[in-house]
Amino acid sequence: MSARTNLRPASFHRLLLGSILAAVALAGCVASGGGTPNPPAGSATIGPGGSVPAGSPTIGPGGSLPAGFYLQAWQTQALAPQNTFGWLPVVTVAEAKYIDGRVAIPAIYPGPIYVGLSAQTISANGIAAIVAEARADGLLGGAIDLSGIMAPGSITAHIRLVVDGVTHDLAGPLPTDASTTASAPGTASAFAAFWNRIGTIDTWLSAELGPSEVYSPASIAVLLVPPTEAPTGLTSKDVAWPLTTPFSAFGGPFGGSVYRCATAAGADLAKLLPVVQASNALTRFVDSTGAKMSLQVRALLPGEASPCG
Repeated sequence: MSARTNLRPASFHRLLLGSILAAVALAGCVASGGGTPNPPAGSATIGPGGSVPAGSPTIGPGGSLPAGFYLQAWQTQALAPQNTFGWLPVVTVAEAKYIDGRVAIPAIYPGPIYVGLSAQTISANGIAAIVAEARADGLLGGAIDLSGIMAPGSITAHIRLVVDGVTHDLAGPLPTDASTTASAPGTASAFAAFWNRIGTIDTWLSAELGPSEVYSPASIAVLLVPPTEAPTGLTSKDVAWPLTTPFSAFGGPFGGSVYRCATAAGADLAKLLPVVQASNALTRFVDSTGAKMSLQVRALLPGEASPCG
């Protein structure tokens, strides 16, 4: 499991860019399957005028919105969905926990296929501070869509806030600096200021956070991709697929592509997670029929629907 790195505001933005470049590099290892936006699990595509289309994923057990407070921030871009499968939410605050999606992936090849996250408890005062900041920035008016000012192909920053059971879906340009000062409430500047605040909760609200601990997901999403071929000088390692379900029956088609995707939880998670934590990008999994596949794997966070559909 990769170690978490604490980041200051400036390095946070550099890491965001790095994660984007890494995802684009990954596209060279996975065949392209289109070019339509692929919101990460649990995201809602915000339509013209700030409306959320019918059928957008909801949050909470059974698909219902939880009462009280929920926060998640993530990014999307118009890339083939398999190329953004591993994009984790930048910030999640749910169930009185702050889950940090900013992780440092070792700059080595082959790298890990599973990125471990950390979590900290957050106090009621910390949550109140987030709500107060959102209110001061004029972002608690329902749905706010600022993406119309963006150039085609740009990265869109998304924020979902649930305050007292009321959902506020926000979208706008990914900030290009670390400023936390807004020119006026409800503007792109205010959106950027709030994004930068929540992106550094570990420094902004450090006194309201408990000790950092390893986040243990209740489920993971698994994408099967063609087996990776090792470059010259490196070797692939074959590992037995730990589940009884063969690849041909695992999950279902993903995002209109030829790949298959499924969510693992419960007993399947207990079997699969330790194996993928010990694997890397050159690991090839072999099922009971002898078929070989490589994997992309990501944790699912509270309030997210599976990206597998």
